[in-house]
This record gives sequence, structure tokens and C-alpha cells, in this order.
Amino acid sequence: MNQTPPSIAQEFPQHPATAVEALDGILAYATSLGCSDIHIDPYDKITVVRIRIDGTIEVAGTVTKRIHDEMISRLKILSGARTDLHALPQDGRWKTEICGATYNVRISFMPTYHGENAVLRLLPTDSTIQLSFAKLGFTPDIVHMIDKALQRTNGLILVTGPTGSGKTTTLHSCLALKSREPLSIITLEDPVEYEIPRVRQIHIRHGQGLTFANGLRASLRQDPDVIMVGEIRDSETAKVAIHTSLTGHLVLSTLHTNSALDAIPRLIDMGVDAYLLASTLKMVIAQRLVRKVCDECNGASCMTCRNTGYVGRLVIAEAYEVDEGMQKLIAKKVPISVLHEYVTKRGFRNLTDDGREKVEWGVTTEEEILRVLSE
Repeated sequence: MNQTPPSIAQEFPQHPATAVEALDGILAYATSLGCSDIHIDPYDKITVVRIRIDGTIEVAGTVTKRIHDEMISRLKILSGARTDLHALPQDGRWKTEICGATYNVRISFMPTYHGENAVLRLLPTDSTIQLSFAKLGFTPDIVHMIDKALQRTNGLILVTGPTGSGKTTTLHSCLALKSREPLSIITLEDPVEYEIPRVRQIHIRHGQGLTFANGLRASLRQDPDVIMVGEIRDSETAKVAIHTSLTGHLVLSTLHTNSALDAIPRLIDMGVDAYLLASTLKMVIAQRLVRKVCDECNGASCMTCRNTGYVGRLVIAEAYEVDEGMQKLIAKKVPISVLHEYVTKRGFRNLTDDGREKVEWGVTTEEEILRVLSE
């Protein structure tokens, strides 16, 4: 979440003679800026290379069509994709060293009107899962809730938010803590992004019949104490996750909802019995990622932030614990307005409240909070 670019930025490769030179130069340039994704997009006469930094995307440069075709072939070889398949989407991954740092690179190929495009996700092996929750941006009250929830031996902990809101990093931070204990931990992920020591990580493969639901069922025969389900996407996975948390397992997962309270009606809509949800759900976090004000120029403009005023990102979040009173409300299927009134009386602060506080701290800006929360 907080990727600070190295002090020496690389240049985008100008007029590379070969695909190898172009690709090596693009990777060096992107990683020197703390980039998370690289888009290689072919058009009529040129290919545009775009990069995503701190959640925003920008044009990095262009390469010729000849270099583009050769780069796609090289990327397919590196990632284990089929070089003879051009009309269907493909995925791949590989590990590489770039400017002295090791990265896991995940890649997606997609046929477009002007040729195959490629999107690369760069995952540094020394990932942010080693950071504390406070350093990720969580306030002390939420850190306390997370620590308390992680001490449980059963139940369901959920992290919600849209794609790209840092849910995986938060869950992996939880698992990094739990992995220090003498526990059996299994994850079901699509795909596995970060490697966690002492954790058995399973890559979900829907095309081969390994789904979250049947992977979760099979993992119960592996004697786990803690199970992470990458995402609850459907009714079957939701029901299996709930029943797993009822049988003496701590289950961590994510859900696509706009707010923390939305998770409750969403799971009931998926077919989870309200009384079962009430007895298993222990904590819900909703989060977003916002850009941090540059420490060097305090948000003005400098070379470190590349004149954007921002470097790195941090979390804004809202969270609640499910206590006995809330369990009764969930079991009764009360409207979400009643749930909101209940948690507010107990000190619940929403995403906007957390964002405003961080603006007051000077670590982000009002404009950034409005941008993220309006998406």
C-alpha cells in the first residue's frame, strides 16, 4: 500500500532495438517509480505503455508495432503462456529480478482489435504484509478490534470494498500475524499474490474444477485452524464459509460491498440463514486506499512525488464488532438503518469520518478523499 520509489528513477526506454531491451527497460522504469501495474496496449500504428502508480494510471511511453509483437511473444515464453494462441485470453506468471529486487509478475493477455494487449501486475516478494496495521493506516480503535478478533478460534471475519481497495493486503497482514502462532493455516486464493511463510496457499482453478466452495470443503480434511477464502462470490461459498466457521475454525474472507454494514444483507441475500450469520460473524471491515501527501514537499510539488503531491497510499476504513446486541438484530433481519443506529451509538465511524480525520492529520487531502469515495 505504501510503495515509495527508489531515489534513482530509471528512464523509459527510447527507441529500443530489440524486444528484450524494450521489456527490460520498461520493467526497470516502472519498478523504479513504485508502479503496481503495466498496461501494454496496441493501437493502429503504435503501442502505448501505461503504468499505475498509487492507484492512478498514466502514459509512460510508446513502442513500435514490431517491438510490440516481439514483446508479447517474449512475455508469453517467460510466463508459460501459449505462443501459438492469439484469439483467446490467457494468464501466466513468473518470478524475476529487476534492479536488484525480486518480483512475482502476474500477466493477463487479451486479444483486441489491433492485436494482443498485456497487463502485468508487479508483486514485490518483500511485500507490505510485514507492516503493522497502524502503518497500513488503520486507526488505534480498529487495530484493537482486529487484534481482538484474531484471538478467536472460530467465527467469520470479513474485509469488504471494491477491487483495488487493499483487501488482500489486509487479510495477508492478519495471516502474517497468525502464522507466528503454532497453528495450521490454509488459504484459498485466486490467484496467490504474496507468499506467506508457514502457510499452505492454494491457487483456485475454476477451469479445472477447483472452486472456492469445493476447495473449502476439501481443506477441512487438512486439519486447519485458520482458513482464508480469497472472496465470497456466490451462495455456495457463503454457506460453506458460514458452516466452516461454526465447526471450530476461524475463517477470513472478502466481500464486494460498499460499506461494512452492507455485508449483512448481502450474505442473507446469498441464502445464508440470518440466525447462523448472527452466531458466526465476528467483525467486518470496509476499506479504501487513498494517496498519501508527499513527505518531501508536503503536497506541493517536487521530484520525489513527480509533481503530483502524493507518494504511497494508506487505508481509510470503517469497522464494527458483532456483539450480543447486534447478534439479536441480525437474527431478526432488521433494516440496515436499525443496524446503523445501533453501531453509531457504540462509536462507529464511517469511511468519510476516517478520511476527514486523516485530512486533519495532514497525511492526505480532502480532494483525495472525495475522489476515492465518489468512485
